[in-house]
Amino acid sequence: MRLHDFLDFHVREHPESPFATMGDRTVTYGEASQQINRLANAFSSAGLKKGDRVAVLSKNSVEYAFIYFAGAKSGVVPVPLNYRLAPHEWTYILNDSQAKMLIASPQYQEAVEGIRSGLETVAHFVCVGEPDDLSSKPDWTDYDRWVSGQDDSPPEEYILADDDLYQMYTSGTTGHPKGVVLTHKSLAANMAQSIPQLKIAPNRRMLMVTLLYHAAATFLVFCCVSQGGCLWIHEEFYPAEVVRALDEDDIGWVLLVPAMLQACLVASPDVAQREYAHLGVITYAGSPIAEETLVRGLEVFKCDFVQLYGQTELSPVATIMTAEDHRRALNGQPGLLLSAGRSIL
Repeated sequence: MRLHDFLDFHVREHPESPFATMGDRTVTYGEASQQINRLANAFSSAGLKKGDRVAVLSKNSVEYAFIYFAGAKSGVVPVPLNYRLAPHEWTYILNDSQAKMLIASPQYQEAVEGIRSGLETVAHFVCVGEPDDLSSKPDWTDYDRWVSGQDDSPPEEYILADDDLYQMYTSGTTGHPKGVVLTHKSLAANMAQSIPQLKIAPNRRMLMVTLLYHAAATFLVFCCVSQGGCLWIHEEFYPAEVVRALDEDDIGWVLLVPAMLQACLVASPDVAQREYAHLGVITYAGSPIAEETLVRGLEVFKCDFVQLYGQTELSPVATIMTAEDHRRALNGQPGLLLSAGRSIL
């Protein structure tokens, strides 16, 4: 199975359903498909071929999701960059991955210009978002103009399940980050093992506030779209705004790390007075959760909690602590909270 096959199914079956919302902007599955196809064809028009790397330096956006799917359809391999790294660390990743294109949002253009002389393979620079006057940066291409002129029919490149899907850099305790190459097949298998516990459904809104350069967030984008859900995207994490969205925007599902959950519980004075009528699951990852945080979260949000544990190299989920496991933990087995759950295999 290829990851864009799920997208194409929902485009065919319900093209008017919402694919993503960010602020006042909503994109349907049909519209998303057109934009993704245009971007895939734009990669080809720039001379990129199957297996070529395209780096992405941006905060969360609808276009970020488009890039992953356009890469899947064209065979071009996204390399997401952590925007919190220092510029010289971007240089290492760009050179190590041999990226031929860099797509960056405007706030990172000046920093990229500062490392440009050290980039060995990047030949194309694309600005995504609302760029400043690009006349002072003639070597940069405006994303919207570049993509809008392309054909919206599917690209002709034939993609196999064993083909590379993306290359994500992950750091251990020492040394340079290592580039992990994941395939369509590995992600599809991991999704099949994980989705039954996540309760994602067609038209259900998934609040995307964790960062799209990270393995967990990227995986859950694919999970959501595979089920015909709607990505409800925030550019970055603001606790009070997350609390508001979980209540007022009919969010059904969200991924948080325990520190983010704790921040949500203390950031808004009325957090306990809100309804969260549509919220079914809070999934957390990245660290264990303190018992007091879990108890308070269950009291306030009145939904299921599910823990994911894994690593980028595993595509990425290895174990899940289910909603039932959490209820057992609160009903006389608190030691379960020290666990990362059970293997998904």
